[in-house]
Amino acid sequence: MSLAQLSPISSDGEKTIKQKVLESIRDAIMRGYFESGQQLRQDEIAFQLGVSRIPVREALMQLETEGLVTFYPYKGAIVSTLSPDEAREIFEIRFILESEALRFAFPQLTDEVLDEAEQLIEEADSEKDSANWSDQNWKFHSFLYLYAKRPRLLAMIESLNQNVDRYIRIYLRTLSFQSESLEAHRQLIAALRNRDIEKAVSLLKAHLKNAENHIIQYLTR
Repeated sequence: MSLAQLSPISSDGEKTIKQKVLESIRDAIMRGYFESGQQLRQDEIAFQLGVSRIPVREALMQLETEGLVTFYPYKGAIVSTLSPDEAREIFEIRFILESEALRFAFPQLTDEVLDEAEQLIEEADSEKDSANWSDQNWKFHSFLYLYAKRPRLLAMIESLNQNVDRYIRIYLRTLSFQSESLEAHRQLIAALRNRDIEKAVSLLKAHLKNAENHIIQYLTR
């Protein structure tokens, strides 16, 4: 896709140039501006962002550790592709980690906290820009998992989510999948309000399985 989606980096604010370059390229991959298998030319990206090649290379190396970029001899950095088997494994791991995160968080999920979670659902429901739906989806899940007070666990879940997020975005652009996701979130909150953690975990698994099925269907089309 066109590099025109990348905006020049400014030196304003608290974040370093390195951080801004990393976030810009990561966001472009996750939003689908760079397609799976697309070569990422460091000089072109650096020119578009208005920076040197050094922070671009550092960003691409970081994205390789996150599974979003793969380096190949004589080709350089390529946007990582995802096979159906890899997607299936990611979701298997996500269920294990996210169900435990929900269990750890459960004692801290008071009615007041769940009120805030419901507000996030309503914000997502009123969001008109489909490009932001995936961000709203992660915001809801991470809000609940934050109460597990396991920052390393949350970081692992976020990393796995990033590996499939660009594909989730494709399906969240359809109204039906967005509606399914919001309804799943509402059912999850209802189970948590009823203090039924087993039902909540079961609903979470079904929610993730639905996303997995959509993504595997897309990858095998």
